[in-house]
Amino acid sequence: MMEKNRPSVLLVSVDALKPEFVFEQKRLGISLPNISRYFVEGGACARGGVKSVFPTFTYPCHQSIITGVCPATHGTYNNGVFDPMGDHLGAWHWFANRKVKTLWEAAKENGYVSASVAFPTSVGAKGDYVAPEFWWDGSEFDSLLLDAVAKPQGMILEMEEEIGRYAGGLDLTEEGDRQRFKAAMWVLEHKIAPECSEKPFFLSAYFASFDETAHQRGVYSKEAAGALEKIDSMLGEMIQKVHEMTNGHVVVCVCSDHGTLDNQYNISPNVKLKEAGLIDTDEYGRVTSWRAWSQRAGGMSEIRLKDPEDEEAKSCLKNVMEQLALEEDSGILEVVDREGARARGGFPLAEYVLVSQKGYEIRDNVNGPYCTTKLHQKAQHGYSENFEEMRASFMLEGEGIQAGDDLGAMNLIDIAPTLAALMSFELPDAEGTCVLK
Repeated sequence: MMEKNRPSVLLVSVDALKPEFVFEQKRLGISLPNISRYFVEGGACARGGVKSVFPTFTYPCHQSIITGVCPATHGTYNNGVFDPMGDHLGAWHWFANRKVKTLWEAAKENGYVSASVAFPTSVGAKGDYVAPEFWWDGSEFDSLLLDAVAKPQGMILEMEEEIGRYAGGLDLTEEGDRQRFKAAMWVLEHKIAPECSEKPFFLSAYFASFDETAHQRGVYSKEAAGALEKIDSMLGEMIQKVHEMTNGHVVVCVCSDHGTLDNQYNISPNVKLKEAGLIDTDEYGRVTSWRAWSQRAGGMSEIRLKDPEDEEAKSCLKNVMEQLALEEDSGILEVVDREGARARGGFPLAEYVLVSQKGYEIRDNVNGPYCTTKLHQKAQHGYSENFEEMRASFMLEGEGIQAGDDLGAMNLIDIAPTLAALMSFELPDAEGTCVLK
C-alpha cells in the first residue's frame, strides 16, 4: 500500500484506566466528554475489557503494549530491577527490549515517522523522535541525561526552551501530565508536522496522574476522578490536533495497561524468608546476605533463589511457600511455581510467584510484622490478571473505524498487532492477534 493511503496512528496510554470509568461515568460521578464523544459514541471499544499481562504492573504492561508479546518473551518482568542488596540504587527497567521488535521500530521500517513522548520503557527505542521516560533525582541532571539519550540528541533541551522542564518520570502529578501533554504537542508541531505531507506518523504518548492519584487517594476518590477529567481534556486537544494535521487521515487509540483496586493490608513475604534463615540482616536491619528473596510487583511478588542449585535453600523455601498457601490469614491467593509462571507469560527466572488476595499489597520489607493495616498506598495493581478489577481499556476512533463497534473482550498483547494491521504491516514476533474484522 502506498504511504499516502495509510493512516497516521496516535497511541495514548492512560495508566490504570478501567473500563468502568469509560462506560459507567454517571454512576461514578465523573464526566469524560472527549472519551464519550470520540470513542464511546463515535468509535470502537473493547466493552468486555482487556485482560492484562502477568504481572499487571506498569513497565511489563507497556512493553507488552508496544510489542504484542508477554513479559517472559520481551524480558521486562517487573518495574524495578531485581536487586535484593540495593546494588542498582533503585533502577527500573527504563529501556526498550532488544529481544523482539517494537511498534516504534516496525513503523519506522515501514515508512512511518516514528515518535514517542514519555512512554514507559522507551529509552533506546528505535524511532525518529523519542523523548523517553527516565529519572534519577528529578533535577536538571535528568534533563541533561534525557537529552543525551533522546532521538535525536538535543531534542529535550530544544523542547524545554519552549515548554519548560520535561517531566521525565518522577513527576506523576497532574502538572507532570500537563508537561507530558505539552511535550507531545510540541513534537507533533515541530517534528512530525513538517513531514506529515510526505509520510504518515506513529506517535505514542502517556498520562500517569490518574494512576498515581489513585495510589495516593484511592481508586474512587474525587482527586483521582479530577485527574482523569483533566486527562480527558488534554486528550481532546491532542485528538483535534492530529485530525487537523492529517485532514482526518488518522486513527487514535486510547488504551490502558491494567486496572487497579483499593488496598486493605500490606504483607511482606521477606519477613517469612528471614525467619526461615534465608535472609540475614545486621543489627540495623540492613540486608547482609540472602539465599531467597521476594521482590514485589504490587499484588504479586517474584521469589528467586540466589543459587538455583542450593538444594537446602530450595527445600526451605518450598516449606515457606507451603505454609503461606495453607495459612488462612496469609493474604496469599496463589503460590505459582516456575512452570506455572512461564505458562502465564511472566517471571521466567522465579522459583515461585506469590499472587495475593484482593486488597493485600505485597511489600519488600524484611523487618517488622508480616501483615499490617498501615498502608504504603491506598490503591494498587499488580494483582492477578484474572481479576475483573485488573482489566484495562482499549478504544479506537478515526478513519475506517465504525462508530459503536463493540470489540468485545481482548488481551493486552492484541494491541500492538491491531495497530500494526491499521498501518498495513505485521509484527513478526507478536503473540497477540488483530481484533479488527
